[in-house]
Amino acid sequence: MGRLPGSWDPPAWSGPWKGLLLAGESRTPTPTPVTITPASPALGGNVSLAPQNVAQNFTSCNWHRSTTNDETSRILTYFPPPNPVQHNGPAHTGRETAGPGCALHIAGLTLSDTGNYTVQVQSRTSPGLGTVVLRVYEMLPRPTVTPNQTLVLENRTFTLRCNSSPSADTVLWLRDGASLVPSDRLVLSSDNRTLNVLNVTRGDAGAYQCEVGNPVSSIRSEPSTVTVAYGPESARIEPSELPPQPLGSLVHLMCVSESVPAPRYHWVLNSTELKETRSSLTLNLTSLDQQGTYMCQAQNPITTGTRSNALSVPCTEMLPRPTVTPNQTLVLENGTFTLRCNSSPSADTVLWLRDGASLTPSERLVLSPDNRTLTVLGVTRSDGGTYQCEVGNPVSTNRSEPSTVTVASSAADSSGGLSPGAIAGIVIGALAGAVLLGGLLYFLLCKTGG
Repeated sequence: MGRLPGSWDPPAWSGPWKGLLLAGESRTPTPTPVTITPASPALGGNVSLAPQNVAQNFTSCNWHRSTTNDETSRILTYFPPPNPVQHNGPAHTGRETAGPGCALHIAGLTLSDTGNYTVQVQSRTSPGLGTVVLRVYEMLPRPTVTPNQTLVLENRTFTLRCNSSPSADTVLWLRDGASLVPSDRLVLSSDNRTLNVLNVTRGDAGAYQCEVGNPVSSIRSEPSTVTVAYGPESARIEPSELPPQPLGSLVHLMCVSESVPAPRYHWVLNSTELKETRSSLTLNLTSLDQQGTYMCQAQNPITTGTRSNALSVPCTEMLPRPTVTPNQTLVLENGTFTLRCNSSPSADTVLWLRDGASLTPSERLVLSPDNRTLTVLGVTRSDGGTYQCEVGNPVSTNRSEPSTVTVASSAADSSGGLSPGAIAGIVIGALAGAVLLGGLLYFLLCKTGG
């Protein structure tokens, strides 16, 4: 460095100045504390190293970039006013200057300026010696967490690494923005840069970050996503039950399963696998063949776990009009007749009516197990009339056309006389005989006259 304003050029360094310095060294130096300003100097900034309690009559001071005062590490020698002079040494970089009180100023700090600095104060009465450690801090770059994505099974282990500048003094870990506290399961390395999570639970899933800091900066990494694979623990179909569905309707089924990652789905109808592989299934019911038991299967591709659930989907149709056979019946009193209701298999109920009134089964009115056949025993005159069957299911009802039953009386009534039918037969027979007889006589008369 050049000559300071108001300074004067000292004699050669090997001349009487060296003897003067050595004379000062003959006394035991007093430990001299050194203050660093600012306390946490940043890369590219400036710093001052100021020895404290320096004797007012000090004659010179030496600064060394080391813990010793050897010549190779000497930065500079400073002579105070009234004729201040700075004599640069082998370790001078061109950025160091001395000032009042023997303070050392370093400009444009670099990371290589970090290290030990020793000051040797020369005084005939109270020489001093002090050493201080200077650390230059950089503005930390953003750290990274590796791996940036992790998929792990429950009860397993995963490890994350925080990659950061060596200048980082602190390393903190966060999950979903909240600081993590080390525990038996959350284990940190000695430098906090490695996080091991043992016996993983679902609560360990989330976005992990590390935050590094030093006295002049702090910065947080981008998130690293940890996914914990589990399930499926169950599967269910929504809706959970269905009433009979009429043909022509649309039915939407949804398979719900808690699983990470999302499961693969399979649908089965009556043991036959369907093509649908999504969680939803839409049915366009056009045939009774589509009714039955639908089963949803959910399988986790990572855990390989599988769960299933089944739902009955009944189908029904709008019932066509049934028919009663025979459509006309003539039966004698005390006899028996049978009527049959012909209807769709989708009919859940079959009712019988006579003259519009419902019939109740009895010892004489006997129904088959499916109610489709009606047998009337010991027929009475009151059993005559119009018979119908009415079929129904949850979506429709329909009634047949009437089938007429006529009850004919027996030849004699219960008192032993002729029945009205028998009398009518006799009368008709007599009239027919008279007609025939009259016709015969007319023929004979006509022939005789001719």
